[in-house]
Amino acid sequence: MTEIHNPFSDFLDDEKKTKLSSFVSPKHPKSICIVNYKGGVGKTTLTCLLGYYISQHRNMIKRGKESLKKKKKVLLLDIDPQCSLSLAVGFDPEEVNKTDFTMYNLVKPTKWAKISETKFDSYVQKVPDSLAPSGLHIIPGSFEIDDLDMEIAMSIAKDGVKRRVELFLYCKQMLNYFQKSYEFIIIDCPPNKMFLTQAMLRACQYYLPVTIPDAISCYGMPRLLRWVKQIEREERPLMLGYVLNAINRTGGHPAGKVVSQQSAENILQRDIQRDLMPVEKKVLGLNPIVGQLPRLDRVAKFLSEKGSKFSRYEFSQRTSDQPTVEECVTDLVTKIFERIKSYNA
Repeated sequence: MTEIHNPFSDFLDDEKKTKLSSFVSPKHPKSICIVNYKGGVGKTTLTCLLGYYISQHRNMIKRGKESLKKKKKVLLLDIDPQCSLSLAVGFDPEEVNKTDFTMYNLVKPTKWAKISETKFDSYVQKVPDSLAPSGLHIIPGSFEIDDLDMEIAMSIAKDGVKRRVELFLYCKQMLNYFQKSYEFIIIDCPPNKMFLTQAMLRACQYYLPVTIPDAISCYGMPRLLRWVKQIEREERPLMLGYVLNAINRTGGHPAGKVVSQQSAENILQRDIQRDLMPVEKKVLGLNPIVGQLPRLDRVAKFLSEKGSKFSRYEFSQRTSDQPTVEECVTDLVTKIFERIKSYNA
């Protein structure tokens, strides 16, 4: 992998050289971190659904006088030690740790200085679900990621801040390596501020928080935004908006929510608006919500069912005047495409 040389780096010490390399190294242009401080709010649900639906979306490609439709390719990364995403797409919990080709082995400290020797493609696996789109792949998680952050912390404590910056640079260059193979990279993060979460958040071009609209779940969102705001501007990801999960819907209106959830969302919108950067306010407008997912049994079934699980038929079932799951996710994906386009306009 080729690193960019800056002539000014010749006058810097090793730590500052590494930091400069991190700033000038490009990001994967459509990498998205799914993140929140709070657990159990739907990060895995959102990551999984986005992976399935974005990889079914087709690009129009022109070849001479002909126009062809080609499906998007999506790579999922599971960095949560609970491995919920890996299990949701069909991996057996007894087998998920029996391979060396997991996120744990890919980002452990011994890898950072050997980025040019790392065969990233060997860590990519096809999603086991036989009904999953052919363009959907994953780098599976590992239950050992719980120990990884301790290894990272010990490495940084021993060798100084330079090692922390090396981790950030490694993760950014790792994601960018997949730019030619995958149009989108979507990362399911754990509910914490551990080093690996920090590194992936900095490595991504965008981040997409998800929460349940209740007072307890929404509490972590302003903290998340303030944390992101502390990241150096050159490294800071851009917010695509936020997603509301497990909506208790009422009435026939698509945005209909029970009163308690609507009240929590009003407070959430106010808090988010306060911490947005000017460019984010320009793209997201006065209402930064990008989509919402209903609280329905068929969503829970999709995540927990073993074997061939993905059925657009179930997601397209309408049981009331409310939008179906398929309509909600399709609308969400469309808005994500629009906001990425607006950021790049």
